[in-house]
Amino acid sequence: MYIPVHQSGVRYLIETLEAEATDSFFNWNFFDTILQQKEGYSGYVFEDIAELFLNENPKVQELLNQKINTDKDFAKNPRAQLNFVYKNTPYYELAYLKLPIYKVY
Repeated sequence: MYIPVHQSGVRYLIETLEAEATDSFFNWNFFDTILQQKEGYSGYVFEDIAELFLNENPKVQELLNQKINTDKDFAKNPRAQLNFVYKNTPYYELAYLKLPIYKVY
């Protein structure tokens, strides 16, 4: 929906739709269900998919290796490593944490 701001209700629009505004819909948790992550994976199922994905995507494998070599906690955490791979696959939910309000200038 496109809402032009050249109108008498512009202040209300800005106060409610601007995420940083004190009384915005965002601050009143109006968008919580939209911002929640709805998709996920089961570790035992995704491990095989992740292995295939890494074999087919050497750049992601390289990024994973760099993170393992530079982050000691990450290197010890297989779940975090699997999550890293998941976030770099096409299966990751792109709309996660994206506020569905856009400004057009």
